[in-house]
Amino acid sequence: MGDDLIRQLNHASLDARLKRISDKMSHSVRAMYKKMALDVEPNWYLVLTIVNKAPDVSVMEIAHQLRFTHQSVINITNKMVAKGYLKNMKDTHDKRKTVFQLTEKATQKLPLFTQIWDCGTAAIFESLNGDVSIIQHLNTLETNLEELSFGDRILEKLEAAT
Repeated sequence: MGDDLIRQLNHASLDARLKRISDKMSHSVRAMYKKMALDVEPNWYLVLTIVNKAPDVSVMEIAHQLRFTHQSVINITNKMVAKGYLKNMKDTHDKRKTVFQLTEKATQKLPLFTQIWDCGTAAIFESLNGDVSIIQHLNTLETNLEELSFGDRILEKLEAAT
């Protein structure tokens, strides 16, 4: 730990620590999918889950549920359409909206994906030594940052210091 600046900085480097953990997990899952000869990306399970539960869901609805930007969801869904996991079409009531459904390929692979995701959930629990209290802390952090952004909080501190 002596040469790990991010750990040394403790909560001052929380953003970098979360990014590093996320990157490690995503890289590892991407490599696992490659070993399994599955042409999917680590974050696709979120969209597959939503579309499976609510066919004909729009980009905006997916973005809202995930709290992702509209552009992020478009990037993900475009890749999923290109790989044959989603089909997109215009909404029957509002032709301006694009909605998604699972393809036959996605439907056939869903049981395998569900098994992988369940094992992933178990692996996270195991990696946390069974202590999931971090989730409550992340919920608190996320809620507080929705109320006032990190940048705005820094500006407040700067203004108070002057």
